[in-house]
Amino acid sequence: MDEPQFREKLYKILKDNLPRYQVETGKSTLYKAIVDFDGKYDPEDPKNPKRGQYAFQTDILISNKKVPLVVIETKFGDFSTHDVITYSTKAVKHKEVYPYLRYGFIVGGKVKIERKFFVHNTGFDFAIATEISDEDLNNIVEVVREQVKSAELLLDILKDKPARKYVTKMQVEWAFEK
Repeated sequence: MDEPQFREKLYKILKDNLPRYQVETGKSTLYKAIVDFDGKYDPEDPKNPKRGQYAFQTDILISNKKVPLVVIETKFGDFSTHDVITYSTKAVKHKEVYPYLRYGFIVGGKVKIERKFFVHNTGFDFAIATEISDEDLNNIVEVVREQVKSAELLLDILKDKPARKYVTKMQVEWAFEK
């Protein structure tokens, strides 16, 4: 298996298990929007971002048909310090536009996330190493479901719904007053 095959396998599993959401590969998301001196937006159509127009292409994008909720960057086999720095920086830039966005790194063909990930990560919310077993894939689906839920709860906070008093650092979990 290579990286495109691994990404396609993840895509299909997530698409099958998240039927309420749009799961796509190769979609672009904005990392910047500029309002010029005439009040015009650049890019002109921020709802349809295109690579090269203040948008980065993502490996897997999960959205609610209106806004992106979770982005997953994939690697297969080994990954480099450069990969972590590059994709982590992309995550930070995307979150400047979409502050509720959850961003993950999934590495296929590995038994663990290596130390270099933790040393150089600044923007990822989660990372998973998988040997691509059925158990691993089921766990990935559950982690991604939780990330979608976290993104939706963060969106509610941005809509000014009252939040309760707790949040954890490693996996953001927001709860709301009834």
